Amino acid sequence: MKEKPDIPLYTKWGIRVTAVIILLITIMIIKNCMGSFMYGLSTEQEQQKQYYELGYSHGLLKAQGLEQSPEPETENLLLRKLYRKGYRDGWDSIQSNKKIIGPSEPPKTGQ
Repeated sequence: MKEKPDIPLYTKWGIRVTAVIILLITIMIIKNCMGSFMYGLSTEQEQQKQYYELGYSHGLLKAQGLEQSPEPETENLLLRKLYRKGYRDGWDSIQSNKKIIGPSEPPKTGQ
């Protein structure tokens, strides 16, 4: 009868540590998904629209070089995400208009 080779101690510990790490990551992912789901259910459409529009107007002002207000502070991750999306859309709308109009000065060559 053949004997089963023993698994080294460091391998046993490595398997246990890996299992714990995978379990913790899985718990964190599930917690994040549930939080996103709950924020989506508890936040009204009107409030979501207000944060997006606020971010859009702040993005427009910043792209034009005007002074802007600071980002509104909220614990709601959905509202933060919508504000940042609006900000980026506002910024991009001005930047794309600048590209269509053309650069103000010709590009410099390396010579």
